[in-house]
Amino acid sequence: MIEILQEVTDWGSASVFNGIYHVDDTGRLVAYQSEHELKTFKNPLKGFDKRGRKFEKIGIIDEPTASNVIIVKGSKGNEYRISAGKCSCPGFVYRNDCKHIKELV
Repeated sequence: MIEILQEVTDWGSASVFNGIYHVDDTGRLVAYQSEHELKTFKNPLKGFDKRGRKFEKIGIIDEPTASNVIIVKGSKGNEYRISAGKCSCPGFVYRNDCKHIKELV
């Protein structure tokens, strides 16, 4: 799943365009839309930082589930995707390791 986020940060008197960001379920930036164009990244960017900024969700793109993707339920009922040895849970995003991957091994 990819969330489409419109930045709504108030920059005061500065004339700054608040872009539109496409963020995957692991928190990585997959595309950015400026005033003029949509830039899609071949490799999602890990360094997307939301701190000090405000966003509104304006859409969701549901990616088709591939046969090599495993959907697991977290301890609080959230669903996470495991594909190519990577998990979409917060633990894996921040530590590159999680209990979901360990349970599959």
